[in-house]
Amino acid sequence: MIIFNTYLHFVGVTALFTLLFAEWLLYRPDLPLADQRRLMQIDLSYGVAATLVLMTGLVRVFSSGTGPGFYFKNPAFHLMGAAFLAAAVLSFYPTRNILRRYKAMRGGNAAPLDSGIHQRIRQILVIEFVLLLLAMLLAVLMARGIGYGWFF
Repeated sequence: MIIFNTYLHFVGVTALFTLLFAEWLLYRPDLPLADQRRLMQIDLSYGVAATLVLMTGLVRVFSSGTGPGFYFKNPAFHLMGAAFLAAAVLSFYPTRNILRRYKAMRGGNAAPLDSGIHQRIRQILVIEFVLLLLAMLLAVLMARGIGYGWFF
C-alpha cells in the first residue's frame, strides 16, 4: 500500500507541474470561449492534482516507517508545507478570475481583460511555479534527513 501511495504522490506532483505550465501557456487576455472552457478545465485539474499531492503526502507522513516524528522534527518539512500552502493560496486569484471570465463570456457579457490584471495573473502563476520548485527541493532535503533535529 505504501508503494502505491508513493506512486500516486509522484503522479500528483508531476501532474501539478504539468497543469500549472499548461495554464501559464494558455492564459491570455483574448481567449475565445472554447479556450476559456479548456483553461477552466485545466485549472480544475490543477486543483485536483494539488489535493492528491496533499492527501498522499499526509498519508506518507502518518503511515510511513519513519513515523511523523521524522517529519515534524525537520524544519525542511515545515518550510515545504509553507511553500505548498503559499502556492495554494496564490492559486485562488487566477482561479477566481478564470471562472469570472468564463461565466461572463458564456453569458455574452465578455469584457476585454485589463492588461494589468493579465500581467498580475501571469506573475502569480510564475510565483506558484517557483514555490512548488522550492517545495520539491525542500522535500528532497527532508527525505535525506538534512535539517532533522536542528531546532526541535
